[in-house]
Amino acid sequence: MQLNGVNLVDRNNRPTVLSRVGLVAYFINDGIFQDPIDISGVTIVRRSDNLTPNTVMDANVLTSSLTEDQILMHFTASANEGGGAALRLDKYQGTVNTASGIFRTNPGTYVCVHDGILGASVSGFYDFYGSSLTIQNSVDAVGEYLDIWTVKLTEGSNYVSIINNFELFDDTFVVLTEPPVFNVQTRLTTKHISLSSVENLRFTNTITIANRDIDNSIKNIFKESSILQNVQVKIEKINEDSTTLPNFVTVQDYTTADLGIRVTSDNTVLYKFDTTTLINHPNIALFSGITGTYRATLKYSIFDETIITQPYYFTIS
Repeated sequence: MQLNGVNLVDRNNRPTVLSRVGLVAYFINDGIFQDPIDISGVTIVRRSDNLTPNTVMDANVLTSSLTEDQILMHFTASANEGGGAALRLDKYQGTVNTASGIFRTNPGTYVCVHDGILGASVSGFYDFYGSSLTIQNSVDAVGEYLDIWTVKLTEGSNYVSIINNFELFDDTFVVLTEPPVFNVQTRLTTKHISLSSVENLRFTNTITIANRDIDNSIKNIFKESSILQNVQVKIEKINEDSTTLPNFVTVQDYTTADLGIRVTSDNTVLYKFDTTTLINHPNIALFSGITGTYRATLKYSIFDETIITQPYYFTIS
């Protein structure tokens, strides 16, 4: 995934200690992504010290008895690491001054970044229960951690704390005696979209290592995380039965800065396609109608290879 053009490793994608980990939280209400009224902060603690919720929770909210030593990192609003400001995506540059914020990427979708590259250079400001603590990042070892989001979900509700978890791994160095050969089978499972809907195009990717002499233990390492990098999606409109218009018209060209592209740990690519924007598309004069056949092409990197798939067709009606 990317945040403001900076590559992050998803929490479910076997992140290492020395990586930028995107700790994403999705807030859903009545089947839709919905912004909470306020996100007060995200607090990181070690899971092994808090195997039961009552060690970090007081009823439904983060306990006031949490000590400075227990807080390994704390994230506040992105526009002002001291809190009390907007959750601005454009603030994130992967630098020391803006690495301790919470960022809103889409409705109901928020991310904070554990930055193992900057490491202890990053600090957060913890101001719960009248505290005024500068917390230096000390999430610096292999192991399991809890990220605790303290939020007010709706107007008039009380603050609650929601516990998520993530794990950091050692750098997985693998030494091979021959270059790995990957076979990828891609399918677009989304075949039909209704006009005016916003849906994910779902590309499933089954990846196998063809080398006969690579041990299964090595192959299993690759199965535990996505190896697709720099994923891009291109969308084109197909003009059927037209002799005056071009056969293919670009709707969305390849781009790496698109926050609508996500890759899951099982190598499924999700691309959020907003069909409501088609009516105002700059190339609409070249469309033989908005409804009809479209095609999507996937582009990604695996190690030193750049793969462009065949186009996969779907319809909008």
